[in-house]
Amino acid sequence: MAPLPMFAAIAGLIPAFAAPESSFVLGVQYGDTVQLTNLTCEPVGGLHPRAEQACRALSDVDGNIEGLSTGEAMCTLEYDPVRVRASGTWRGETRSFEAEFPNPCVMRAETGPVFDL
Repeated sequence: MAPLPMFAAIAGLIPAFAAPESSFVLGVQYGDTVQLTNLTCEPVGGLHPRAEQACRALSDVDGNIEGLSTGEAMCTLEYDPVRVRASGTWRGETRSFEAEFPNPCVMRAETGPVFDL
């Protein structure tokens, strides 16, 4: 018996691999320093240091980063601007986001763990 039919039979038992439907490339710029990472959700992965928390936060707002504001932080009025960018897909729908915040504290208050790289 040739090995090819056996491999075909085994392959039929293994579920097909699908690329994640929810993934983002995230960027944070502090002055001249830029940090980039990727985040995948469903399943959780990528190089984001807090991927599980970021995916949970995004899931709560259906992948709309604009809706992430926690409103739970007391930030100083320090001016140390931070620019953030995100592009990708959430459950198959294209998403993008770009904003500038007056300092890192405000950024975290407005975007939760998503840009906390």
